[in-house]
Amino acid sequence: MNLSKRQKEIIEASLEIIGEGGIQALTIKNISKNVGISEPAIYRHFESKTQILLSILDYFIVNNKKIIQKDLIENKSISEIINLLFDNFIQTFITYPYLISVIFSEEIFRNEPIFKNKSSQIINENFDMITQLIKKGQENNEIHKHLNPQALATVIMGSLRLCVKRWQMSEYDFDLSKEGNKLKKTILKMLLK
Repeated sequence: MNLSKRQKEIIEASLEIIGEGGIQALTIKNISKNVGISEPAIYRHFESKTQILLSILDYFIVNNKKIIQKDLIENKSISEIINLLFDNFIQTFITYPYLISVIFSEEIFRNEPIFKNKSSQIINENFDMITQLIKKGQENNEIHKHLNPQALATVIMGSLRLCVKRWQMSEYDFDLSKEGNKLKKTILKMLLK
């Protein structure tokens, strides 16, 4: 995903607008005002507001895929890989807290097929990735074999999502990094032999 400097500015401004006023506040007018360029200039970088939102979701997908690249996880234990995943997810949301409003807004997008499909893609790719990691850990005798990989993936994803949403709903009132570490340690204790 190659974005120009201006496209990144537009995406960051969009995330900020969503974070402050919700998805309904995201208008081309508000984006242009926030970035400091004209409304027509926005359209030189993105065809529509829909394309901006899809680019935000694509950014998250690309970021997830970078974490789990073969060269990054090769010769690492399942514990190290889960640590890497958790740390990356938490750091992504700390760096871009307004991303939460887009990533976890499936309800808003459910009647928009293009967004529903993209949100579904993110959920399914993350679920499959975590399920495969758990299976790998079970094959390597690192994770209890009697545990269902899909159920564990659901527990991990759901726990992480709840932690991040609590942080957002508290208006970022607690240290997400510390809470994420507590959650990560608890999940690792539950998983590992």
